[in-house]
Amino acid sequence: MRRVLFWLIVLSAALCLSVGSVFAQPIARGNVQIVVNRDNVNIRLAPALGADLAGTVNAGYATTANGRSPDNQWLRIDFQGQEAWVGVPVITVLEGDIASLPVGDPRTIPYGGFESPRSGPTTATSPVSGRLANSGLHLRAGPSTAYPILANPLRYTVFPVTGRTVNNAWLQVNFEGTLGWVTAGFVELQNGANILSLPIDGVVASEAPQSADTKENYFAILQLMLDRINISQTALDSIRGTWTTVALGQRSACQNFPPRPSDINIPNPILAAFNQTLEPLRVDFNTAMSNLRLAIDLWIEACGKPQPPNGVVGQATVIGALNAIQTTDGLFADLRGRISALLPNLNLQADECLFTYQEQFDVLKIVGKGQLVRDQLTPRKTVTGYCFDAAAGESIRIEFAEVKGNISPLVSVSPFNNPTNFLGVGRNLVQEQVLTVGPINITTTGRYLLIVADEQDNRTEALNSDFALLITNVAGQAIVNPGLGFDPVTKLLVVNPPPPAGTTNTTVVTPVVSTVCPSLSYTCAQLTCSQAAACLAAGNFTLDSNGNNTPCDEGLACIPG
Repeated sequence: MRRVLFWLIVLSAALCLSVGSVFAQPIARGNVQIVVNRDNVNIRLAPALGADLAGTVNAGYATTANGRSPDNQWLRIDFQGQEAWVGVPVITVLEGDIASLPVGDPRTIPYGGFESPRSGPTTATSPVSGRLANSGLHLRAGPSTAYPILANPLRYTVFPVTGRTVNNAWLQVNFEGTLGWVTAGFVELQNGANILSLPIDGVVASEAPQSADTKENYFAILQLMLDRINISQTALDSIRGTWTTVALGQRSACQNFPPRPSDINIPNPILAAFNQTLEPLRVDFNTAMSNLRLAIDLWIEACGKPQPPNGVVGQATVIGALNAIQTTDGLFADLRGRISALLPNLNLQADECLFTYQEQFDVLKIVGKGQLVRDQLTPRKTVTGYCFDAAAGESIRIEFAEVKGNISPLVSVSPFNNPTNFLGVGRNLVQEQVLTVGPINITTTGRYLLIVADEQDNRTEALNSDFALLITNVAGQAIVNPGLGFDPVTKLLVVNPPPPAGTTNTTVVTPVVSTVCPSLSYTCAQLTCSQAAACLAAGNFTLDSNGNNTPCDEGLACIPG
């Protein structure tokens, strides 16, 4: 079931139908009145020393704070048309409680937070549309230049406008399926729409925004954490042996101290995209390393002092060190289990590829061009995927043939590293057994993803489909012959030309017919009788005017042979 849900997430990311925009509840905004208490105070775009300046203000500058940083050292304000931040040490609170303000941070938290992000993938529409008149601009994850760039709409782009900031300086828009924020000054609202008709803070995205490179780095971060735990195990075992010796009343050598492990620092874009998974791991990882450092430091400190006459360190120190070691040991074991469960099995075979999307993965078969693939879909497996390699200049045709069953097929092709950017989609066979997708002109050499899914909703009978796939490079062919078809007499699968040896999952034996249909536009007079049979199987039903599944037998002569 987990594998099916994974594939459905991939497909729904770009194939789902647009739905009407439903305005969400506004983001909780605080209302704390503050005043700056000294001159030349820097107002910054992000809550950090060294962040870019939004401007400076002097003593007496009064404003309203509507958010706070996670460490409570910075307050968020509306400053000259965008979000900005002022340090707590340089302000005086006139009214309200800083602790009541919502937490926000453009470096790590999507606008609105992870529970209700106001940027990210969406299908929302709006009756209000906007147009970029004079130039392109950045689409950001929040209403400030401190937020990361999600996309770059070009000049003359038109998109639905779904929200605004309270000061009307930024607009929330849906750009090609991504909710983001653009400065209002560059957008022309269409058909006389009033900006005040838009909801403050806009609508909620289906998930938090995610940059392209994050998908790959997510697994790299998990593997790094696991590797560092395994490396630190040596230090843990060493210091455990030392303190165990001391606890037994014996002396231990004060030399060759174990290395002190450091905390892990996860890059903010990755931590933001996968916060619900990575943040608990990060906290426990750093807690484990902190306890391990404590046990090592206590021994280094003990070795720096004259030991009591009996050579035994103070009992409180021993207990503290052993408790820290026990905490580290438990966290290491727990982290290994949690991280390993998230990591894919990297022991891939030569004919397998690892496909990752968001926080999930699947191991796929690599399919070669001209290789006949046989597979099934069942109630427990309603979608599956494959990967194949293609070179720039190739023209790829995908043929899907239902050998038997009741599938309502959806076949799609997309770049392997951008699975929701569909290059070709075919769906819903109607009175046909062979579905063709393409030809798809390949412009970039690389790996591509092929997905087969069942689209039927509200089934009255269980899904049970036995199908065949064939990928063909048809570039440069003057006449493109079908690769898959069915013998009109035997009703068995026909492959032209025969596939190479070693087809995948050949659970159903089917005859291979070498006769090729030279063209689906040919008439009986232009075809041999065996070619006519192949063309009828490929879909040229004009060759069978009486519908008896025998071509050219109704006064339409074919060439014997």
